[in-house]
Amino acid sequence: GDFDTMNELIDEVFSKDIDTKESYRVADIKVKSLLTVGKMNESINAALDFRRQLGLPAPQKKPASKFTIIREYIRVKKLLKDKTAENIANLPELDDERYEMGQRMNEHLATSVYLVEPTMYPLIIFQSVTTSLKHGLNSSSSPAFARLGMLLCG
Repeated sequence: GDFDTMNELIDEVFSKDIDTKESYRVADIKVKSLLTVGKMNESINAALDFRRQLGLPAPQKKPASKFTIIREYIRVKKLLKDKTAENIANLPELDDERYEMGQRMNEHLATSVYLVEPTMYPLIIFQSVTTSLKHGLNSSSSPAFARLGMLLCG
């Protein structure tokens, strides 16, 4: 396809006054298209920027220190304390669109940071799991918990 024209149209849409849901749809297309053409760094930046626009936390795009990774792991471990698989499965459904959009951006981020900035990968996973535990489950929760299992298995 014509990637340059698509980017021009995306920029034009972003220059308009559109609601958050429409903005998410455009950001989602932008992030996926950048991933598709191998522009991983730009895809990461776009996804992180959109999370910030939503007012959600987003890590800095730089290598994460071991201290930061361990600190975030401990936070997730505390949230998971005494929770069984059944407790987690019975969590309420996520009903906040902002967090839902943020979770989907984290799914895209997980793919690209794994390849480009692997030390960020655990932070994205911990963030997704934390959101699921605190705010409810959605379609992004299962992949987040599966990725957490992968991290814990080494």
